[in-house]
Amino acid sequence: MKFGCRLAISLIIFLFERQNLVHAATLREATTVTCSEGHTETVDLRSTERLAGASGEARLERNGRSTDIEVEIRAMRPASLFGGDYNTYVLWIVSPDRQMVNLGELLLEGNRSRIHSTTRLTTFAILITAEPHYLASTPSAFVVLENKPNKRSSRIQHPVVEGVYNFQRSNLDDVKEAKGKVHTEVKQAFTAFRLAERAGAADFATYELRLAGRSLDETLHLSHTGIHRNEIEAQARHTVRLAVAAQHLAQDRTERSIREVTGNSSRY
Repeated sequence: MKFGCRLAISLIIFLFERQNLVHAATLREATTVTCSEGHTETVDLRSTERLAGASGEARLERNGRSTDIEVEIRAMRPASLFGGDYNTYVLWIVSPDRQMVNLGELLLEGNRSRIHSTTRLTTFAILITAEPHYLASTPSAFVVLENKPNKRSSRIQHPVVEGVYNFQRSNLDDVKEAKGKVHTEVKQAFTAFRLAERAGAADFATYELRLAGRSLDETLHLSHTGIHRNEIEAQARHTVRLAVAAQHLAQDRTERSIREVTGNSSRY
């Protein structure tokens, strides 16, 4: 009985450590903006200490049941310069009830980028964060731009991923801007696979991780053959999708194992 209890406790600790590698989060404050029916709003985006000097604006237009969002940003630096797991930038909106929506990747052309998207929400906060890849499901703590408050703003709190991603710099002060289009697709694929491994996919999503590994090998092969950039990008993004699927499956199975082990340990 005692041995069984010790074994259960050891397994719980192991599983919780696995879970914390991908679930560590903290709350962050933001302010919302509201776009009313038939109105067009232009919202300034202000930089944070992560990327001082960056700027941008979001043009919001409410038509029927959707809000058009067009964002343009300037004076950016490549997210990969944060080092570690960071590779690209993602546009987010966060609703007052903490619904976090990834609206897409911001691809840098030099120090600028533009993106257009839509949402059914009318009130939300706008964030731009550095991320490991374009399929991030929760904003990282590396927020580089956020909307300025307006007269109808309200303060909200939302989770960000912190203490999970590796980095070498906490800000991009005194670094040079890029020249031309910034390509990070291959790095994103490699990082997505690495994050899946760290989430325990080798144990809890073995087959799915193997598929992602084969796709990553093909991505690296194409990147070394000088094939057309579009084919490399498509293969790399496919790898990210497979790796993220493996990571999520590993997370789900880890959580299920924790519930099962915790339930069984209560019997000892």
